[in-house]
Amino acid sequence: MTTEADEGDAVEIHLQRVSAKVIDELRLSVPLFLQKGDPAVVDQTRIRKVVKPNNTAKIERLINTFQEWPQLLDPALEQLIQPFVTALVHYVQNHADNYRQSSPDKLVDPLPRAICRVLYTFCKVRGPKVISRFFRNGPEILEPMLDAFELWNNPAEGADSLIWEEKYVLLLWLSHLALTPFDLDFISTPAVGTPTVFTRTTFSPPPGLPNVVHRLLALALRYLSSVSKERDAAVSLLVRLSLRPDMQRLQLHHRLLQWVFSSLNNSVERDAHASFYFYTGILSYLAGFLRSGNSQTVVSFLAPVFKCLQAITFNRANATDDVFESAVARKLIIKIYRPLAVHQLSVIASSSLHRGMTSQTYDPDLLDSILDYLLSSLGDKDSTVRLTASKAVSVVTQKLDPDMSAQLVDDIIQRQQENSVYARSVKFGKNHGTSSMDLTAVRRGLALADPLSWHGHVLTLSHLLYRRSAPSAFLSTIISLLIDALDFEHRSQMGTSLGGNVRDAACFGIWSIARKYSTAELLCIHTTDLQSRAYHPQLNSVIELLAAELVLIATMDPEGNIRRGASAALQELVGRHPDTVPSGIQLIQIVDYHAVGLRSRAMNIVSLQTVVLDKIYLNTIATGILSWRAISSPAAAVRRDAAGVLGRLVGKYGVRPSMLPLCRCSESVDAPTPFQRKREKSADEWHGIYLAHAAVIDEGCVEESLLVHRRDPLDKHLLLEEDSVFGLENIIDHGKGTELAIEALCTMIAAVSDQSGPGVTVNQLKYHMDILEACFRHCTGQNLNVVKTAAVSTFRLLEESEQLLLVGSWLDEIKEGCNGQLRRGRSNVALITVVGAVLQSLRMCRVAEDSVALQIEVLISQLNKESNESTKCAVLNHLFLPVFNRACSGYPHLKERLKRPLIDCLNDHTIDSRGDVGSDVRIAAINIISKTAAPGQWDDAFCHEASGIVYGLAVEKLDKVRGRAWSCVREVRLPIQDVQQSASWSTNSVEYFTFIFDLAKRERLLAQMLKGFITTASVGTELLVRNSRIALLHCLNGCTTVETYMFHDALVQIIQTEIPTGRLLRPALEVLSFVLDNDAAQPEPSTSPYQILLEPLRAVHANTDLSTLQALVGVYAGFLNRSDVRMAALIQLHRLLLHRYPSIRLAAAGALAMVVDNEGLRRLDLRADKQVLRAGVERVLKESQRVLSVAE
Repeated sequence: MTTEADEGDAVEIHLQRVSAKVIDELRLSVPLFLQKGDPAVVDQTRIRKVVKPNNTAKIERLINTFQEWPQLLDPALEQLIQPFVTALVHYVQNHADNYRQSSPDKLVDPLPRAICRVLYTFCKVRGPKVISRFFRNGPEILEPMLDAFELWNNPAEGADSLIWEEKYVLLLWLSHLALTPFDLDFISTPAVGTPTVFTRTTFSPPPGLPNVVHRLLALALRYLSSVSKERDAAVSLLVRLSLRPDMQRLQLHHRLLQWVFSSLNNSVERDAHASFYFYTGILSYLAGFLRSGNSQTVVSFLAPVFKCLQAITFNRANATDDVFESAVARKLIIKIYRPLAVHQLSVIASSSLHRGMTSQTYDPDLLDSILDYLLSSLGDKDSTVRLTASKAVSVVTQKLDPDMSAQLVDDIIQRQQENSVYARSVKFGKNHGTSSMDLTAVRRGLALADPLSWHGHVLTLSHLLYRRSAPSAFLSTIISLLIDALDFEHRSQMGTSLGGNVRDAACFGIWSIARKYSTAELLCIHTTDLQSRAYHPQLNSVIELLAAELVLIATMDPEGNIRRGASAALQELVGRHPDTVPSGIQLIQIVDYHAVGLRSRAMNIVSLQTVVLDKIYLNTIATGILSWRAISSPAAAVRRDAAGVLGRLVGKYGVRPSMLPLCRCSESVDAPTPFQRKREKSADEWHGIYLAHAAVIDEGCVEESLLVHRRDPLDKHLLLEEDSVFGLENIIDHGKGTELAIEALCTMIAAVSDQSGPGVTVNQLKYHMDILEACFRHCTGQNLNVVKTAAVSTFRLLEESEQLLLVGSWLDEIKEGCNGQLRRGRSNVALITVVGAVLQSLRMCRVAEDSVALQIEVLISQLNKESNESTKCAVLNHLFLPVFNRACSGYPHLKERLKRPLIDCLNDHTIDSRGDVGSDVRIAAINIISKTAAPGQWDDAFCHEASGIVYGLAVEKLDKVRGRAWSCVREVRLPIQDVQQSASWSTNSVEYFTFIFDLAKRERLLAQMLKGFITTASVGTELLVRNSRIALLHCLNGCTTVETYMFHDALVQIIQTEIPTGRLLRPALEVLSFVLDNDAAQPEPSTSPYQILLEPLRAVHANTDLSTLQALVGVYAGFLNRSDVRMAALIQLHRLLLHRYPSIRLAAAGALAMVVDNEGLRRLDLRADKQVLRAGVERVLKESQRVLSVAE
């Protein structure tokens, strides 16, 4: 549980802890980023002109840390942003001409680019509205900033020099400067040269505009169709210019709106600018103008804007169909309709019965059409459109008069209730003496409901509650719908969830209720007034009902954001309405925002902590466990957790289910699609149903009628029901859900067998065993333990004679199989595992000799070389020890047959495409040696042989094998003082290899140990090769003459055995070459074992492995330094000068050149024709022999 708790800690918790350190690091980094010299002294003359991109990236990375919780930046925002603002203004006013010369090599960025990237990151994290407040807004920097923008981004010089972050920040700053309260005519300087040209648009400005406005308009219109973020800044600049009083006097907004209408309606403009971003840009401007302008400014444009939108939404030309069908365009249209409706309602409210209103300011169809469009958008296919539409409906509803708002809310509710029916859910009881709590619930059936429409309507109702726009008469109905929405879940054809956004919107709605409505208002609503009574019909308080529902969502919902949203809503409910929720303070401490972040922790820990607070939460959790969120969840791990929680509720808290979901009890599982109608249950549902039954039975709550009337919960007729996918035939045919079926059935069988005992009939046991035998043949590793447990539990209920017959039949089936397969072509791993488990559970103190002999015969047959590694591992891990113990207890002569198979498994070095698959067999065999090493279990000869092999495995190249073998050596062979001394050693250290080497010498097991050691000293990792070779030299130099001879003789024997292509040939040659090359202790020439090795080594010359041949050359080169084999090695090296591989010829020539000073060898052309080369090699050989003879 510690791991889950650590994993469940939210990222924001860590951020809150380190935020102060990150902000301090930002404060220290900003002065170093902006200026040279001492960062503590602010000096404008030391402002940098260029910045390294890595420094900019570091600042951005620190700021991005706060994306989850940007509010943590607020206390330090001004201190962090002002230095960047000051530096940029200083650069613009004093060094703007140096921008292009500052980074000719592209290795550094000009200071404005670096600052704009940092400021954009601040805008991304905290929002442009917040960050722009810190921009300097003096009118004196408007034109310098504009001059710098035009200079740095001059299109006359080719491609734009500014990156998009620079354009965005500068345009955002210019839009901020456009708010200056002074007339722009007073700020603007006269135009010099050619007047500003409006490119990429047909906009014609009104006469009399100041020069600075011309220039700002040109920039804004240019980037209005940009594909990146600068489009948003350009829209903001355009809106603020058009709403300035001095610009309104010049009719700038009239000209801009006329241009917008023309662009949207005129086919010529469409053809010239048929760009998606162009249309979204002008729609964004239109939405911003209507949203920011007051009613007096926009009233004359309401009807034209509405007619224009009607034209493009219902009578679109083909050129813009794809544009206005996009989600972005539909969202912008809603953003336009929303202020249109609000302004229209304001105009209506300010007039008396529409007196004085003309057709220019009032359109009777405008409001109805807008509301109809907004309501239809609540079911849009795109979430962003639904979110915008729901917010717009709530804002418009707030402005309506009470009668119209009531009609609108009623229409929303009626739309949401379409295709909704009610049905009873689950009956769940708890007995306390004579009292009984009935949890019969009435739930809304949502199988036919549209999840998109429900999301939009639930979100709209939630926004209405947040703004208190909904009439109080509809409050109970809205609460009913929100409670139903908490249970909403649909799945697509691909299996993905479609109901999460509906439940999330419902959590927001309940949070809004708790925040915006008083306790008295909520207590006036009785649960009898609710159409949906959830799981608690006996409750009279809506607050308690909502608290119970939120507890269920916070602990059971599959979506983490919904669980946390429910936790936040519960905290708001308890905090705003004190003394109305049972154990409210303790409840919100348990159902904490961070505690429910991890689903397994929320279900296994938090849910069980809440049930002890009050019976309301006990009923909620107990019933929720049987819902689609838990027992019928698509996730198998969740179903297992749910079954475990249900079992604890039954066993610890006294909950007794009067009706559990088995086969025909469809009403028990409250799934999104009602079980009342005939349909096939999925494998996931059946898996959860059986696990739930097993968990309840494990707690001793088997229904009495099942035992009295001998009705088995695993009745064959129930299992083979036509809508069940867990029938016996399905398992045998390997149909869908096989692994889930095996787990569920075996868990159920184990629970029934453990609890029923003698009450299970013979026929029931037979049927259980039939199911288990089918599971054996289809089981994989993931279900092996549950199958084994079920088999042992059922096996104990059989009579002794039946046990013997059954084990015998299983052993025969394993024996008759071949290559790890049963007769029916299935893997025998599961059956071997089960046989081993049941042999340990047999009640007989003595088994007949023929039975033990059969067991040993089966064991040996499965450990032969033809068996696969998984079969061998299964035999060693599960079957070997029970058979061995039975042989030891009564028939010790039979265990002698087990020695050779066990030795073969210790030496299993099988390698295939997966790698060294024999390593698992070696580890399993080491485990057997460790467990059977008690005195008297094996004879001395076997112990000596096995110890040598284990010593070799303790120094082999694979870490996992080496570690397990070392553990075996420490457990079996070492005295206590050596165990204590070696406790801190690593199995790849020099001390470790030295100790094993000395231990093998002391016990005369050097030859056996070397077979494993040479693999480490030659083909292991770099660290292993280095440390093992250091240990080898250290040990050889400390050996006696006899021990030195023993080492070299053992090495020679390994080489002779492995010639010509054995597994250990290359490692042995490399180790021998290393020993000869490093002047380690060697045997005397008179007793050297190397003379008998030279002739067999000639067979290695035909080897095709280059590494082996190169190691052979190294051995010959080492022999040249020994008088007893020098001449023979010289001949062999000269033969290698004729080898077919050029690299071997070169290696042999190099080895000869190191020892023999032969001029003929230096002139020998190894690339010559074969006959010529052979003659040359013979001459060189004679000269080399002469030189060595003289040297001797």
